[in-house]
Amino acid sequence: MSATFHLEDEAHERAYDARLMRRLMGYVRPYAAWFAVAVVLLFAASVIGNLAPLVMMKAIDTHVNNPERVQLEHVADAPPAHVDELKRADRRGLFYLMLIISALMIAESVLRYAQMVIVAWIGQKTMYEMRMRIFTHLQNMSLRFIDKNPLGRLMTRVTNDVEKVQATIVAGVEQTISDLFTIVVVIGFMVWTNWHIAAIVLSTIPFVFVTGLVFRTYTRRSYLEVRRKVARLNAYMQEMVGGMRVVQVFRQEPRCYGQFREINAGHRDEWFRQIRNFAVYYPVIDFLGTLALALIILYHGWEVIGLQASGEDVVQVGMFFAYLQWAERLYGPIRALTDRYNVLLEAMASSERIFTLLDTPEDIANKPDAIKPQSLRGSVEFRDVWFGYDAERPVLKGIDLAIAPGERIAIVGHTGAGKTTFINLLGRFYDIQRGGIFVDGIDVRDYDKTELRKRIGIVLQDVFLFSGTIRDNIGLNSRGVGEDTVRACAAHVNAASFIEALPGQYDFHVGERGCNLSTGQRQLLAFARALAHDPRVLVLDEATSSVDTGTEALIQDAIVKLMEGRTSIVIAHRLSTVQHADRIVVMHHGEVREVGTHQELLAHRGLYYTLYRLQYKDQGEAT
Repeated sequence: MSATFHLEDEAHERAYDARLMRRLMGYVRPYAAWFAVAVVLLFAASVIGNLAPLVMMKAIDTHVNNPERVQLEHVADAPPAHVDELKRADRRGLFYLMLIISALMIAESVLRYAQMVIVAWIGQKTMYEMRMRIFTHLQNMSLRFIDKNPLGRLMTRVTNDVEKVQATIVAGVEQTISDLFTIVVVIGFMVWTNWHIAAIVLSTIPFVFVTGLVFRTYTRRSYLEVRRKVARLNAYMQEMVGGMRVVQVFRQEPRCYGQFREINAGHRDEWFRQIRNFAVYYPVIDFLGTLALALIILYHGWEVIGLQASGEDVVQVGMFFAYLQWAERLYGPIRALTDRYNVLLEAMASSERIFTLLDTPEDIANKPDAIKPQSLRGSVEFRDVWFGYDAERPVLKGIDLAIAPGERIAIVGHTGAGKTTFINLLGRFYDIQRGGIFVDGIDVRDYDKTELRKRIGIVLQDVFLFSGTIRDNIGLNSRGVGEDTVRACAAHVNAASFIEALPGQYDFHVGERGCNLSTGQRQLLAFARALAHDPRVLVLDEATSSVDTGTEALIQDAIVKLMEGRTSIVIAHRLSTVQHADRIVVMHHGEVREVGTHQELLAHRGLYYTLYRLQYKDQGEAT
């Protein structure tokens, strides 16, 4: 995967797009009722939480600093009984108000807990649905699409991009609503209690927003640069690890080390620049918040000094504490809103990438009335087939070939002649540009592609095994493929002997891509897997090109058994493996040049004869 791809894929900025947001919220729509419940719980929690300072103000100014009691305590001839009664009343009132504050705190905690659980549930459900939709869409795409889109890009869509979007459309939206509720409720309480002090607290808010705008500009630029550095780092790491054999063979470790050190240092330095932005932003916001508190102290202290100078000893200390708490509750959400805007922009870029993928139409789609065959006779016909992975450069040119049910056909030719392309076209992993491919007289484009592929067995040269047991890899958990079938198929293709010698036998874990097995063992398992699913048409691609002579004998015997009663197409490089085919098709530069039996083609002394001589010239077997 190239560095260019990563730069385009990861380091991309997307402005806020209302259309994208509406589409994202469509994933939340099935849970709209629960989301509304979460919003109501948020509002209730915000109101209840900000009632506590108001109750505390009342506790201090009404009971702790009761004006009537304080004045009587300074009167020399005040009745002691009356003063004691006021003290008892203040203690009772203070106790009840503390109980109310405790109840408010408990209620707020319960509401926020319920809201967080609901939001987490909605988030996981939406993330699950989005990932399933992407995965299903990828399964329906053609190999052409898979070839053009590197694996890392597709994995990023399913993992990182979905997580970023989920964090925005559920948690991010909910948190933004929570912050806005908190700001509105706090300002409402402050203005309702004393608008003079509220105006003082709010006087620093414009500076907060200006600071946020400046910070957002710099941090967005730095964020994109960090993503570019990360993309370059990932691209280089993937390329080096994938090509480590070449690096070591040509002793390029010092050069690669130097390049990686340079890339890594660039990433480190850009991170430091981003951290410096945050190191400036947060202290400035904290300073403005502290300034608001200082202005409250100045204003209230000025009033206290004025009251004391006029001989009035009672001041509203509770209001002072209430506004200190409200000011702290106000600045936290304001600071968080600036941070969440950056997360929103990141999610916009992720959502655009996801929807670009989901909006990519299936280039190989079933027709509305696609045929679902219950069985096939196995006849195959190519009629004037033209195909190219790049339409401007055809790989197959005017191919005409008819294969009767049960016939064994071998396709041979130089590398790049177009042999393997037959597999991709017959299974309709690609669609041809011209002509037609017919199975049992019906164009493959008229079949349901899944049902068609069920009846075509393909064994590739590079066998792919899934992580799991041998039993899982043969049966693939398919209906009708039970334990007896798995064992019978393994025995039939000569795989049972090595399986039964393994620890755990059919429960032996093959490892990732079958790394715990040899090439020949993987090939035999692939034969057993094909046999277990009983295809009517069998395609073998270079099935013996990477094994030793002893294993090749087992594989050749397995191939003969596997082809019994089936239409078989064998693509081979070793001509010794195809001499007993009913017909041999010789490909050259995308065209069918010769067709015949082994002896007929040798007698013809054409391309097949030349290939045969090249392979056997050292043994002197050509005639």
